[in-house]
Amino acid sequence: MKRIISIFNEGVLDLLANAGVAIPYFFCLTLYNQNKNVFTYALPFLMLYTFRALGMLLTTFITLPASTMLSMSSLFGVIGSLCILGAANPAMGVIGGILLGLASSWIWPYYLTVRSRGKLDKEFKFNKMHLLSVVLTLIILVIVQLIATKTKFLNLSFVLLAVLFFAAMVGGLQVTHRLTFYQGMEKKPRFKINSFFSLIVLASLVMLIFIIRYTRLKAVSNSFDLIISLVSIILFIFLAYYQIDIHKKIFPLSLVAVNRGVIMNYVMLYAIFDSTIRFGFNSLMLIYTIYLVGFQLGPLINKKYKSLRYPLLLLGLVLALFNYTYFIGLFLCSLFVGADNRILNDNLYNSSNIDSERAFLIKYQLSSVGNVSQQLVYMTTIYFISYFMKINALGFFNNQITDGPTNGVLYGVHIFITTIVFLYAVITFYFARQEE
Repeated sequence: MKRIISIFNEGVLDLLANAGVAIPYFFCLTLYNQNKNVFTYALPFLMLYTFRALGMLLTTFITLPASTMLSMSSLFGVIGSLCILGAANPAMGVIGGILLGLASSWIWPYYLTVRSRGKLDKEFKFNKMHLLSVVLTLIILVIVQLIATKTKFLNLSFVLLAVLFFAAMVGGLQVTHRLTFYQGMEKKPRFKINSFFSLIVLASLVMLIFIIRYTRLKAVSNSFDLIISLVSIILFIFLAYYQIDIHKKIFPLSLVAVNRGVIMNYVMLYAIFDSTIRFGFNSLMLIYTIYLVGFQLGPLINKKYKSLRYPLLLLGLVLALFNYTYFIGLFLCSLFVGADNRILNDNLYNSSNIDSERAFLIKYQLSSVGNVSQQLVYMTTIYFISYFMKINALGFFNNQITDGPTNGVLYGVHIFITTIVFLYAVITFYFARQEE
């Protein structure tokens, strides 16, 4: 019995590590959708979104071992889920959203780091029983979420989420306990700030991403749109500047990691809003499914057609310009992310210029830069258009808005954003191909 519970905990850890980005996000979004008349319920969703987007940038200041951070991310998930039960209180909703955002951002990269140590040392193996526990947990999650949604008693979902994060925390402790690499490592918290100016920049980014997400839910004035655009440009420059040091050490892998974040944001965030407005239905689950399938199949390309992954990406971006081939294009982009992800992992982990303990953290840190940068470019474009054309920016995310953009404007923005992503991919392809 003890072994079954142990395997279950490790299986739950694997599930939350892989789907931890999506599950809390979906639960908090459902909570908001069921309580749209009370803005307080938007706070958990806004804070989760903000800190999920910027959580990896915070790891620059944290020097704890990956094993400790893995446990901490699960603990944050437990506390955050329980805080959401009191989301009617704004303070509880904000704290819960922040902690769930950090848990979502941290659990996968730290789990990947720990697992890589185990794989190298042959001390941790993921077997069929683990896979069975993953499937069982997923079924329980779906059933509970359906019941909670039908009965509008979403507290049930967050109680289950807290229980699962607790199981993941126990599973993480079990895994790291078996790894000799982490035995005797310093466990005391260490938090360093290279400069207060960089912390101010990061805090400004937190507020900016929060405001950007807020303006997708509530209408604001066109003048406010312009102010956000100008601030976005300034912070975009600072964001790029503070990555120069690590960029120089691992170029062109740094370009590849940033490109990964750009493409992921294009598929998993931008395309969801764009396609929902374009096709008139909520495409969240469809695109998430396309991404998961493409991501899993992507590594198969590396076996025989490794050199085709960038051409497939560029073709996917072109196909995404047209309605009839839109989702095919997104699938090709997802194939690229899956294929390139495996190559990037291997190259970063074996790089002599960075500590292998932080290799995957640097990957996700740079991916976060790409993710946030693409968001800033997209939102800046929208805000400028909204200001100069005197239209409601909310219309880019909600087709029920009467004074929103026309189809021509929407398609023009789509062409522009896709072109920017395409050009960055071409530049990355050029330098990555030279290195290979």
